[in-house]
Amino acid sequence: MKRWAWVLVLVALTGPGAIPQEPGPEMDPERRMEMRARELKLQEHEAKVEFQRRMGELELRAKEQELDRAYKPERGGLGVLLLACLVVHILVAVWIYQDIRHRNTGSGIWIVLGLLGGLLAALVYAIVRLGDTNREKA
Repeated sequence: MKRWAWVLVLVALTGPGAIPQEPGPEMDPERRMEMRARELKLQEHEAKVEFQRRMGELELRAKEQELDRAYKPERGGLGVLLLACLVVHILVAVWIYQDIRHRNTGSGIWIVLGLLGGLLAALVYAIVRLGDTNREKA
């Protein structure tokens, strides 16, 4: 008798009703709708969190790019400046050459100084030329 009692207890504990199971199609419709609403609400919340995370990443990238632009000088700026200086030096040397040939006075050293000195050399040449003009008139 004891033995049968133990067998019944074991069958009752290990039987199909002892382990709670997932709600299946036999669950009442209200409970199913409530579970579905909670699932949808959870999915909506997860989507909002993911959206906020991505927006935060985009804002962070935008700020990083803004800082990079603020602290990095333009690459073409220095090249353009050097090119402009080279053009000015060449133009000054050409002007000095034409002036020397036009007046038939002076030497080639002024052309070299014009190439190396640029506007400063042109200013010195103009001052020297003014002095020469004053001597010729006297």
